[in-house]
Amino acid sequence: RPDGIGTVTVEEKERFEEIKERLRLLLENQITHFRYCFPFGRPEGALKATLSLLERVLMKDIVTPVPQEEVKTVIRKCLEQAALVNYTRLSEYAKVEGN
Repeated sequence: RPDGIGTVTVEEKERFEEIKERLRLLLENQITHFRYCFPFGRPEGALKATLSLLERVLMKDIVTPVPQEEVKTVIRKCLEQAALVNYTRLSEYAKVEGN
C-alpha cells in the first residue's frame, strides 16, 4: 500500500526470511569466490553492486541501516574464506606441477 502499512501473514514472513537467508548465502559465496565470479573486475561494477546488495540483505528492516561493523565482519569472514580457497587451489596446483 502507498502508506507503507500492510498485513503480512506469518507464512509470508517465514518464506521471506528463508529467501533472504538464501540470498545472503549466495552473496557471501560470490564474495568468497570473487576471483571466479568477477574475473578481472568484470562485469564493471558487479562486485560493488554485490557488496551493496549484501548490506541491504543484512538490514533488519527497511529503515534501520545495518551497523558498519557488522558488514565489515561479514566481508572479513568472506575474504578469510577466499584466502583459504585460493591457498588450497594453489597448493593443489603446486602438487600437480611437482609430480
